[in-house]
Amino acid sequence: MATRALIGYLDEDRNFTCTYNHYDGYPEHLGKALNDFYNTDDKAKSIANEGYISYVNPEDGSLEQKHNEPADTMVLDEDVIEAGLQIGEKVDEYGGDYGYVWFGNEWMTLKNNGIRSIADQFDFKMPADGAGIFRVDEEVSKTIEEDYKTKWDNFITENQAVDNMWAVYVKSLVNDIRLNGIADYTDYKEDDFVEDYENYIAGKMDS
Repeated sequence: MATRALIGYLDEDRNFTCTYNHYDGYPEHLGKALNDFYNTDDKAKSIANEGYISYVNPEDGSLEQKHNEPADTMVLDEDVIEAGLQIGEKVDEYGGDYGYVWFGNEWMTLKNNGIRSIADQFDFKMPADGAGIFRVDEEVSKTIEEDYKTKWDNFITENQAVDNMWAVYVKSLVNDIRLNGIADYTDYKEDDFVEDYENYIAGKMDS
């Protein structure tokens, strides 16, 4: 069964080039092949310019191609979230389960849990040396993070579950939100907080 993916190359002028990959696009297969055989700037740029790839062999990096198509190109927005949304839309257009973006001498793996989630992952995984080509709205980022922490704190207070270990646990969950994408938590409901709290209590009983 096809596990579609996007393979993209981003340069320091925000020029983005990408190709469609049809089969075995998951990290243990395509991700491994990219990291093992397309791990330099020139090689990453080359594979992103293929246009259409049927399959990348994880054992030797060889390509199978049934179509001769041009690569897709675009200039990404200067705002990092808007740029991530552009990439997310292209992954979604491909029907991709994953996107792989080369920038700063490394591959970023973006899982398609929705376009906004891809944008969040792109923001969080952007290497430090990428800050110069994108504008990051720190105030918006801070506001979103504080909003989620407020939701956690409200749940703690309402359920009278304040103790030192719980505070540490909540801090780890807030960090998880930052690492795995804010969009994944947009619809977090009371039941989700209860489930996490029950996991926390179970962990305390086992310790």
